[in-house]
Amino acid sequence: MAEEKKDANAENIEEQKSEETTAEPAEVKREAKSPAKETAAAKEKEDKKKTKEKVKKSTVIRDLSYFSEVRKDLPEIKPGDVLRVSYRVIEGGKERIQVFEGTVIAIKNSGVSKTITVRKTSFGIAVERIFPLNSKLVQGIEVKKHSKVRRAKLYYLRELKGKAARLREFR
Repeated sequence: MAEEKKDANAENIEEQKSEETTAEPAEVKREAKSPAKETAAAKEKEDKKKTKEKVKKSTVIRDLSYFSEVRKDLPEIKPGDVLRVSYRVIEGGKERIQVFEGTVIAIKNSGVSKTITVRKTSFGIAVERIFPLNSKLVQGIEVKKHSKVRRAKLYYLRELKGKAARLREFR
C-alpha cells in the first residue's frame, strides 16, 4: 500500500517536471504576438463565444426537455376544456388542497413558465385564476370535458352570462 502511494507520487512529480520543461517562458510568448494582434484575436474569441451562447439559448427555448422542472404528468389541455385543478394552498403554516373547477379561457405557452387561465362562476360571481403548469403547487389536473371552440383566447366569455356563456361539447 505504502509502495503504491510512493510510486504514484513519483509519477506525479515526473509529469509536473515534463510539463514545466515543455512550457515556453512567458516572455517568449509576449514577443511573438503584437498588442494589436492580441486584441483582434481576443475580439474574435468573444464573438465566437457570443454566437455559441445565442445558439444554446435558442435550442433551450425549443427543447423544453432540457429543464428538469418541466412536468410530463399533465394531460393535454386546450382552450374550452373544463378542468378540475387541485392546487396546494398554504395558509398560516397549514397546507390543504383546494379544487378549482372551470373553463380554460387562455393558455400562455412561454416555455417553462407555461400558464393557463381558468374561469368559473360561483354564486353569480365570476372568478378567474391563473395556474402555472410547471409549479409544484399544482397537485393534479383532471379534464372533465372538451368543448369545440374556434379561438385560442376565449376572453369574449367575460361579457356573456348564463346560457349564452355555454360552449358546445366536443364529441
